[in-house]
Amino acid sequence: MVSDVSDAATRESASPIADPRLREAHDYWRCKLAGRALPRRADIDPTEIPRLLPDVMLVDVLPEGRYRYRLIGTKNTQAHGMSATGRYLDDVLPGPEYKAHVIALYDECVGARRALYSECVFMAPGRQAPERHTKVLFMPLAEDGETVNMVFVMQVFFYIDQATRERHFIDARPYKEIAHVLL
Repeated sequence: MVSDVSDAATRESASPIADPRLREAHDYWRCKLAGRALPRRADIDPTEIPRLLPDVMLVDVLPEGRYRYRLIGTKNTQAHGMSATGRYLDDVLPGPEYKAHVIALYDECVGARRALYSECVFMAPGRQAPERHTKVLFMPLAEDGETVNMVFVMQVFFYIDQATRERHFIDARPYKEIAHVLL
């Protein structure tokens, strides 16, 4: 028991999450554990996190191993350049490499049953200059407290090249993951 507490304290003190919205979402998710291994979808109350809602996504984990967007906040819908609500991730994510990368992040979060933080920069074609930066926090949910059936996601975007706004799902850009931490 003592080792679990010290491991959790070490993970918390070494948290890579610098964005206050993602920190708030992670703290909220952790408080919803309420002594269980994982919170349920019903534990996530939108009225408790109104400031976060534009950046939130809820993603269904389907039995066949696919993922489907159940809900996408307004800022993410705008950043993606399309409404992907109700669609499968593997149908809308651009480019085979990026698609495989994102699905692997979901697989890791679901398989480990732990929150996962990732950051990527997207490069302008033909040059190695970044044009946008995204920070994502994946937090598993389980109706039965054990089997992950949904992922509560917070994703925020930062634009270096404003012309890339509203094109995240439209343009397959070279990317580089710059942070990847299982929390």
